Amino acid sequence: MSLSDALRDAAASQVFWLGLAVVLVIALVGYFLARRAVANSSPRGEEVTVIHDWIPTGRIDFAGPSMDAGAADTPASYHLQAEDIRLCVSVSGIERKEIRWRRATLNEAKRVVNVFHRQTAKEPAKIVENAPPMTAPAEEGEPAGEDSGRPANSVLTAVR
Repeated sequence: MSLSDALRDAAASQVFWLGLAVVLVIALVGYFLARRAVANSSPRGEEVTVIHDWIPTGRIDFAGPSMDAGAADTPASYHLQAEDIRLCVSVSGIERKEIRWRRATLNEAKRVVNVFHRQTAKEPAKIVENAPPMTAPAEEGEPAGEDSGRPANSVLTAVR
């Protein structure tokens, strides 16, 4: 029996094709499991030595749904953010400063409001002079400034 006869007999056998299908399924399952393991593995972070853990810098900012200049006058929910820094040294000995922004705590927000109120108590005219002019909101169905009883470019100020 020659090699070509043996291959012809194997190709005609159902056991050969069943075995080949099982090997192919096992190979495909292994391939997909290996791809998923690689995709889910997070990149290893760089080994660093922390000199100072997260320290608040005192810088604040507002964040919201849209920071687009066209939507600046649209009411939305904004939250106060506080900046923190952390000082680290990498394995190579280079010092670096990491920065993160997080939502501010209630005490930090109160501190911001207290500073603002102290500034307005010292120089109230300066705050109003630097404020951008705002139009008074119109009643429903009535355009601002036209027969509304108030001018369209009136400046809204808070009275203490």
